[in-house]
Amino acid sequence: DVILIARRYRNEPEVVGFGVVQGKFQKTMRGFTAPEKANWRGSLRKLSPFIAAGVVPSNIPILRALFHTIALRQLHPQASGDHKTICEWMLKELGTRSGGLGSTSRRPAVATSLVPLSSVNKLEFEVRTREMVRSARKAEGELVNQYRAWLLSKSRELTIARYRSLKCDAYEEGRKNLIEAKSSTKREYIRMAAGQLLDYAYLGRADLGNPQMAILLPRKPDFTLLGWLSELNINIIWKHRNRFFDNADGQFI
Repeated sequence: DVILIARRYRNEPEVVGFGVVQGKFQKTMRGFTAPEKANWRGSLRKLSPFIAAGVVPSNIPILRALFHTIALRQLHPQASGDHKTICEWMLKELGTRSGGLGSTSRRPAVATSLVPLSSVNKLEFEVRTREMVRSARKAEGELVNQYRAWLLSKSRELTIARYRSLKCDAYEEGRKNLIEAKSSTKREYIRMAAGQLLDYAYLGRADLGNPQMAILLPRKPDFTLLGWLSELNINIIWKHRNRFFDNADGQFI
């Protein structure tokens, strides 16, 4: 879903911005203080990517979608030409102005089928040579160093959390950010990183509490394949040119 934050004021549009909903709604969020009302029942949504858009192009009929009396309303691009124009504009902007974030379209749920165990004639496995492993580790190390330099420019510092013979790729103590880097955005790499993060979070819980978890990647992945990560409270950090982005409202950047 894409949420547009805007209103009509004195017959003119006032637009804050728009972004893609990530994860489920929350009642609390880091950096947000709820209104001092005992009966406040609001909910919070993370929007990532988010684009601030104070000025809307004159050819976008946004005023026709804004009313005084309704606080939250749904746009219907299938039934309204004006709504379709507004939605297409937002999707285009999200795809071109947020660090090359690409399309926000979603894939339908994958159909699941059950087959007899006897019909499975081989197990899934992967063979990687020593050279492939060394190359991946080198790329991951360089990526972590680039990310570390990015945070240092913001006066933030990374360390390493050790769990006996195991250690994570990076840990930011101030924000309790637990990070595992991978050299590829392929699904098998992300699955491995997710397992490592859950393992490290469990091992360090007594000393470090519940961390904020994220996978550090060299480029933006296909988010249509990664909806399952939000259910595990695992986020993504990715590099685009000489900058880093995340899908966690800036928690990791």
